[in-house]
Amino acid sequence: MVFKVYNKCLGREITAGHFNSKTKIFYKAVSTHSKLLVLNAYGIEKCVVEELKERGCKLIQIEEINMGNMYEIDFDKFIEKAILRTFGNSTEQYYLPLKYFTKAEKAS
Repeated sequence: MVFKVYNKCLGREITAGHFNSKTKIFYKAVSTHSKLLVLNAYGIEKCVVEELKERGCKLIQIEEINMGNMYEIDFDKFIEKAILRTFGNSTEQYYLPLKYFTKAEKAS
């Protein structure tokens, strides 16, 4: 399942990530330029997190596509530790510093 959200800055829908309903894993590809530097974190839109919770998500994976890094965290731990904020012209998002994630190997 592909999650699409409206990006106010771009004025169009963008892909927020992909959810595998069999493995219960949410995957989000990011570029380091979209990192919230003050927290060393990436955001996941509130509406996406709420839908993932309803669908029984178990794991979140974030891949920095321009650096080749893959990070993952248990969904429940993400919910427990993440903060809900709106920065700039963005939508309300959950942010969690990468220090809470485990650096993982990318699947081949």
